[in-house]
Amino acid sequence: MAARILALIFILSGLLSSGSLLARQRYSPKQLETWSANGNLHRSPYWQKLLAYKKELFSYKSAADGKAFFFSREGSSDPEAELKATIRAFLLPVEDNPNKHAICRFPARFHWLVQTLSLDRDGFPRPLCSDFLKFSEHLESQSISYVFASFYSGHPASLFGHTFLKFNRSDSTDVSVVAGDPTLSYGARVTSTNPLVYFTDGMFGGFDGTLELQPFRNHLQTYTEGEQRDLWEFRLNLKKPEIQQLVRAAWEMNSTHYDYYFLGENCSYRLLNLLELARPGLDLVDGFFWTVHPADTAKVVVDGNEMATAVVYYPSTESRYRYRIMLLSAEARKAVIEISEGREPPSISLESQQWALVYDLAGERVLLRADNSGSLNPDQRKLLESILQSRDKWGNPAVEGYNFIPDGRNPLIGHESTLISMASGSSSNGSFAEIRFRPALHDLHDRARGYSPYGELEFFSGKVRQYARQGNVELEEFILMNMVTMDPITDGIYPLAWEMQIGIRSIASLYDQPSEWERALNLDTTSGDVFQHNVYTHFRGGLSWEPLESLEEGSFLLYSLFGLTASGGNGQSSQLVPSMHVGFIVRPYSVWSMRVEYLGTAYTRDSRLSREEIRLMTNLAFTRSIALELGQGYRPDTGYSETLFSLKYYF
Repeated sequence: MAARILALIFILSGLLSSGSLLARQRYSPKQLETWSANGNLHRSPYWQKLLAYKKELFSYKSAADGKAFFFSREGSSDPEAELKATIRAFLLPVEDNPNKHAICRFPARFHWLVQTLSLDRDGFPRPLCSDFLKFSEHLESQSISYVFASFYSGHPASLFGHTFLKFNRSDSTDVSVVAGDPTLSYGARVTSTNPLVYFTDGMFGGFDGTLELQPFRNHLQTYTEGEQRDLWEFRLNLKKPEIQQLVRAAWEMNSTHYDYYFLGENCSYRLLNLLELARPGLDLVDGFFWTVHPADTAKVVVDGNEMATAVVYYPSTESRYRYRIMLLSAEARKAVIEISEGREPPSISLESQQWALVYDLAGERVLLRADNSGSLNPDQRKLLESILQSRDKWGNPAVEGYNFIPDGRNPLIGHESTLISMASGSSSNGSFAEIRFRPALHDLHDRARGYSPYGELEFFSGKVRQYARQGNVELEEFILMNMVTMDPITDGIYPLAWEMQIGIRSIASLYDQPSEWERALNLDTTSGDVFQHNVYTHFRGGLSWEPLESLEEGSFLLYSLFGLTASGGNGQSSQLVPSMHVGFIVRPYSVWSMRVEYLGTAYTRDSRLSREEIRLMTNLAFTRSIALELGQGYRPDTGYSETLFSLKYYF
């Protein structure tokens, strides 16, 4: 008995001694500050990425705007002061609510400090971080994917595409399995529906950007069913410890907010920052100068840093319909339309696989009536349920081509989004040289691979031109915004093709031109300075179609659009008049295209501006970054003609 008591006393004294030893092993703020100063940790690129610091001329400035993100009053501009204050906060005792302790609020900073200085974890307090543990358990995963949602012209915030992170709880690619996987995205907290305010705030940082956590099924419904956008998932090779640090960094990022810019610090910018924090040494953000386009970030992550292990494609409802309708005969396509309208199918002879495909497509056509959130009204849902019940008896539609991946639209193979071109040419105003700069994004003359072959999107594109005869440099055109979508009609779906453009242009080529004998006598019949400018806007709608459906998409596209043109300024009376835009695009090869079109504008007879134009453009891409373009323009009513040869560089 006495021996047992002595043993118990020995054990208790040992525990007390070890507790005292642990207490003595607690680090002091001065000790850690000295070690961090000796290692210049405040200058560490990783510390500066954690705090979102940017180097300015004589100081630093953090992009994080929440005051609670910093412990020091000078923390937003002083990395050293913030590091010292953070160290002191980590060593504070745990109070009533442990979730408010610095170690719980900033686990990524704490993990980095412990790892960098090879510290003993027992030298710090051990608060129970229940809030963070719940967050990290929700994001527990085997791997992480970088997901790109293709371009969508129906909403200004989605014009450039979108990216988000997907946390994969399994290796499956089955939609029913992965729908519950959590995702993390970064977006603007929109505070206004006014289009002008929306555009201004989005361009100049008027919105706050925050992280959003939601299941993958929400993206599938919104993007693939509502907005008809394809999803490209790139599974990354991040290791378990890297994923854990990414989750810690996301928790910290979620505690503050940042100014959101459509062209710069946008949905992709912050995600790149998270990936940099997951894998120290990655440099993903600094390569972008003034614009950060989601498709370009996918190239940097996958191609530039070889982080992808697999690619998974989730087609939109419209993409599935367009590709699979081509697998049916004309009479089977009519059956699709009849069934999708709630009528009895025609009496035709089809194999069971064909009937299965017919009912699949009938259901897809009903889904195409969903609103932008992917929701159907009660009558549509009832019709869809009826179609799916009939579909069950036909088995698997295992026809060739049913499962498809449109390699030509993979964002990784698209040209870079910023363009600069140098050109020389001749015109009725004499020979000239021209420089064009476009920060974003793509036009129908460009190589179509990696983009939709039916869309065009440009912002802040400008051309300056110098004529040999006059010598002075003139602004030829500035495009504030140019949006074109020409998705072609096909059996059962009839999308509206439309275009909208707002800009400023030189009127040198729009005036009546003097005749040859007037030039010979040095008589100038134009009034005023022809190198003045006017403001213009077009809005036209119509249809486009592909008459040869056996060709690859976008290989031969016809279009016809009608609408209104407004123009005026610099001595020209303002007019709002009807206009038309018709033409065709031929792409016999992926690297070569030709576009021929006619533009007619019904200016009144008292206007001296040109009323019609015929244009021919051909583009040859040598690489993803270099292309040559030849353009020819002619205005029959004024006799003005122009030939332009351009060397284009994408970066």
